[in-house]
Amino acid sequence: MSSLDRRPCPVCGEQIAAAARKCRFCGELFDEPADARDEPAGDGTGGLIPYKNVPALIGYYCGVFSIIPCFCIGLAGLVLGILGLRKVARHPEVKGTVHAWIGILAGGFFGLLWLGLTILGVVFGR
Repeated sequence: MSSLDRRPCPVCGEQIAAAARKCRFCGELFDEPADARDEPAGDGTGGLIPYKNVPALIGYYCGVFSIIPCFCIGLAGLVLGILGLRKVARHPEVKGTVHAWIGILAGGFFGLLWLGLTILGVVFGR
């Protein structure tokens, strides 16, 4: 057996076979090696944050913060949410559909609300 077929035991540090399910020195039992599992390794967020879909993620935050009376934040959330949905349509593995929809709905609603109130304020404020 070559040194490539061996790995250190995570408990006692002795060199054991790479495919071993039990350390012969300390008796520790191991799960299956990560490369033998069928499921892909996930990210640290559990898939909740679509970090590969930046427009959807920024659109989400713009949509959430569009409650602040500034119509440009909401309109940015609307536009970025649409771009995020387009990216999901082209590359489904990037995720972010819910984040994009929140950016579209919240950003669109509050962006148009603040834009309308700004226009009313300018027109009737004179």
